[in-house]
Amino acid sequence: MSEQPSRTILANIVSDVMAEQPTDAYRRAMAAATPRKLWQARPGDCVVMLAPCTPAFRDYVAEVVGLDVDRVDVVAPPEVRGVHALEVAADLGALERIAERPELKPFVLDGPVLEFGRRTGVRVLPYTRLPEDATLDALRLINTKDGFRRTAAGLGLPVADGGFAPTAAELEHRIVEFLATHPAAIIKTNRGSNGFGNTVIRPDAARSVEQQVRDAVAGQPARDCGWVYEDFLPFTATPSMELSVDDDGATEFYSCDQRTVNNAWTGMVTPAAEGPHHEELRGAAAAVGGWLHGQGYRGIYDVDCGVYDGGYVVTEANVRRTGGTYLEELARRLRPGDSPVHWRADVRLGAGGLDFASAVAKVAPAGLADPAAEARAVLTADTRAVDGKWRYLVVGRDDAAVAEAEGQLEQILGIG
Repeated sequence: MSEQPSRTILANIVSDVMAEQPTDAYRRAMAAATPRKLWQARPGDCVVMLAPCTPAFRDYVAEVVGLDVDRVDVVAPPEVRGVHALEVAADLGALERIAERPELKPFVLDGPVLEFGRRTGVRVLPYTRLPEDATLDALRLINTKDGFRRTAAGLGLPVADGGFAPTAAELEHRIVEFLATHPAAIIKTNRGSNGFGNTVIRPDAARSVEQQVRDAVAGQPARDCGWVYEDFLPFTATPSMELSVDDDGATEFYSCDQRTVNNAWTGMVTPAAEGPHHEELRGAAAAVGGWLHGQGYRGIYDVDCGVYDGGYVVTEANVRRTGGTYLEELARRLRPGDSPVHWRADVRLGAGGLDFASAVAKVAPAGLADPAAEARAVLTADTRAVDGKWRYLVVGRDDAAVAEAEGQLEQILGIG
């Protein structure tokens, strides 16, 4: 077997493709968990993070997946930095170490990554040759809420009733008009991710509609970004279909039911329950994949959906690796041979007094670290000191075993 080429795994999760003019809190939240990129590493790889990689987490990854972490070149700043990963690498004098490796595996294809690939000749995975600027333009378009709505509608896919407002003043006017015939509306920053910039506006709230809109957009200057507004539908499920595009087209990777808090993603249950619209959702995701393939895109993407009594809509596409991509990869590694693999993951606040190392020490005696058990739990990042949250994955034989193990883990971590 030939030796695999070494790669740089680049945590460029803070990118203008992800969110335009994000708040400092958003940048910090995205950056804090980037040491989890270590789960993807092979010996000889370089991993560029946006936050310190604690010794406890390094040792834990080594133990769980048998990785020789000493053979991984970890590039991590001494404190959390909400900037592009190539900027972190430059500041730490690591750009040459990245350029020396033949392959670069970014979180998302963006301008700095494309420019770096052109300048150094490093292969940007999974492309067999570097894409053109037009591919990046298409990627930027479909990663906006309005761009996705227009693309989906052009493919004949159902989207929620709504529209686009380029300015805050126009958004205010349109929402007042929209709520004359709709019970509630959700407004979304046109380029945002993970719930950034999402707010529900209701006409029967204590504040006026106009004031609700002003409060929602305060501190989020739109520039050329703008806002999408949509009918706030009574979803009974919010499944997501994740696929991968290669030179031959799009193939399914996994599906999940999303967990959200205040309309922001926190976790998922995999695989998605096969409700009455499951095949239609699969078809919708494949149609988006066909469009992406034609635009020259290669890589992971997902299509998020909302199911309600009587129908469904597609809500957005995340054309990049997602919060679940590495989890599915890790779950398959921990449960080889399972098809599909069953897992649950979440990001939750827990009771104080328990740090990462102490939590790891409690998981094993509970039987949740045994590879031979019906279900096992993995703490996927050490961010307690930054945001007070636990990030975890529970993977097992079937959903019942996973649900039971998750309940045990919640008790250990003090999750309410």
